[in-house]
Parts: sequence; C-alpha cells; structure tokens
Amino acid sequence: MRIFLAAALLALACAPVRAARLERGPYLENMAKNMVTVRFRVDTATPAWLSFGAAPDCERFLTTVPAVKEQRVPLFGLAPDTTHCYRLYLPADESTGVYKAFEGKFTTFRDEDKPWFSFLAFGDSAPGSPEQLQLAAQMDKFSPDFVLHLGDMVESGLDADADAQYFRPYAGLQARVPFFQALGNHDYGPDAKTPDGRGFIKANYAPFHSVPLTGLPPHYYFFDVANARFFVLDTNAFFGAKFAPGLEPGSKQYKWLDYFLGKTDKTWKFVVVHEPLYSTGAHGIIEEEVKALEPLFLRHKVDLVFQGHDHDYERTLPVKEGIPDEAGGIVYVTLGGGGGTLYIQRRNEDWSEKFLPTYHFAVLEVKEKALNMAVYNKDGGLLDTLEVRK
Repeated sequence: MRIFLAAALLALACAPVRAARLERGPYLENMAKNMVTVRFRVDTATPAWLSFGAAPDCERFLTTVPAVKEQRVPLFGLAPDTTHCYRLYLPADESTGVYKAFEGKFTTFRDEDKPWFSFLAFGDSAPGSPEQLQLAAQMDKFSPDFVLHLGDMVESGLDADADAQYFRPYAGLQARVPFFQALGNHDYGPDAKTPDGRGFIKANYAPFHSVPLTGLPPHYYFFDVANARFFVLDTNAFFGAKFAPGLEPGSKQYKWLDYFLGKTDKTWKFVVVHEPLYSTGAHGIIEEEVKALEPLFLRHKVDLVFQGHDHDYERTLPVKEGIPDEAGGIVYVTLGGGGGTLYIQRRNEDWSEKFLPTYHFAVLEVKEKALNMAVYNKDGGLLDTLEVRK
C-alpha cells in the first residue's frame, strides 16, 4: 500500500488552479497515549485523505474520509510518547487530482512510566480582541503536551463567530497540540438562562469538538496524561444555564465525579471548572457551588483547581472551608484573562494570595511529584509562579 500511495501522491503533487480548500483547521482534540482526533472543515462537501505515521514516515498509513464539509478523523493504534507527522490531501475541482493542503506534527501522550508533561491553561478568550491575539502569539512560542481552555471560547457562543474568536487565533497551536475545553456560560449562548437556549450546545458546539467518552460529552469528562488525571466539569447550572447538567449532590454529574475521583490512583488530580469556587473578582463566589463541590475536592485530595469566568488572574493560598490551611487546603487558580474586558477586585479575603487584573496565560510543568507554574502576560513578562511538591 505504501508504494501505491507514494506513487499516486507523487503523480498528483501539483494542485490544479481550482481546488477544495480548508476553511477551519486542522485542529487536534481528544488525545491519549495511543490516539488523537484530527478535525477540519472544508469549503465544500468533499472527500479527503489523511496520511500519517511516526515521523518522518508521514505516509505509513492512509485513511479516506467521506464527502462532507465537517470532518472528524480519529486515529487509533498510535505509539505512546511518539512524534507523528500527518498530511491532509484535498481534491481539485473538475479534476481527478489531489493536492497537499496541510502537513503537521503532533506527539502522543506519555504513559505512567514517564511521569512528566507540560501544558498551557487560560480562559475567557472570547471577544477576538488585540490582547487575545497578543497572548496567542506568546503561547505559540511554547511546545506543551496539551492546552486547557477554561471556557467562554466564543462570546456569542455561535459557531458562526468561532473562527474569528477561537480557531484562527490559536491555529498554529491547535494543529500540533490538542486542546481540552470546559464549557463556559457564554458558550451556552445569549439565551442560556431561558427556554430559548434549548439545543444551543447541540447546534453550535457539540458538532465541532471531540472530547473523551469518559463522562457526558461535551459537558464533562476526564482524561489521563502520564501520572495525572484531569476532571473537566460543567458548572454552568450554578450560574443559571437552564440546560446545563446539574452538579448538586445526587445529580448524575456529581455521582460521576465522586466515583471517578475516588477510583483513580493517579499521583495528581486536577479539576477544571468555569465558574470559580474561590474568587474575589467581579463574579465572586457562588455559595451553592462551594457547598456542593468543596467537600468532594477535599475528601478526594484534589491537588489544584483551575477556574475561569472572572476576567483576572488570582491564586489562592491552600484554602479549606473559607480559611487558609497549608496542611489540608486546596489551591484555586483563576485564569480568566484570555482576552475579554478585565475585572477589578471586589473585596479582600485572607485566602487570596495574589490578584492581578491583567491579560495572561499559565505554563505548567509536572515532573513526577513536583509541579511548577509560571504565569505570563501578553508581552511575555513573568507575573507569578507557584511550586507544589507532593
């Protein structure tokens, strides 16, 4: 097959003048140690061909996808901790030829025998502002294993606005690094709190994103990398989103979270939410959320909680039941300065260690039982650091 494929692609290497073209992507999602999903959108419903293999053998395997505009191509059976290259071929109009529309690389996740990884984290990037683009340019300088987006990817929530506000700003990163997203209140659309919001996620978000099938996609799920497990939650019901899954005690999402937090034996447990449990920013604290989730996090010894929603940077001391507690508390980090209008601090709390109303993103590195976080602004300046040792 490889000989046939190489000969065919060599013969058709030059694209005719008119050809199908990429409108979105490719972008990577739903990565694990042995798989990844490649997604892209074409300007017209057309078949496409994706070749891939361990670099530099980009044409070891070939998969053909059907004639649709919105493409989702899961690649299974990949080797862990291996750099793969992939090539995307599209047809030329009024011709039997194909041309190479894209070529890129990605590296699969490591297994537990290699307990180190790095990732970027940020949220609330929705408006497509100049500051968002500056942050995106800074983030593109890094080579993380993956990226966490903490919600509010698109201000209107509409897929029609997603290219300008989400896909184009991070196109370089998304083609080589998988993104894992938490849904934010804006991602539920302008009618999130009314009956008119029914079906909004199904129409504007779910068809264009792939997440692990470990919970209720796309709302909540977990994923593993090396010696860590990340729990991505949908907390928007606490903010009034009518069709968000509940997270109060006894709810399906709560039972799922309780079960899998207790079941995992990973060294690190991280939780990702949009609405914060601890924040001194404009939105502040939702008491119902704190009462529901904090006891669960404490009982299962969660190491760190990543939050969005408030457009600022804030890091708490280890906190337990509203009181700083170095021995038994949890650190909550709000990373909501991804591009939206910034918020000021509304009150002072003993558990708030650092608050900055500035645009930012975080870079985190985990090596065995050590975590280091560095937070940067849109100019690449260092804003804050955090070290956690287990």
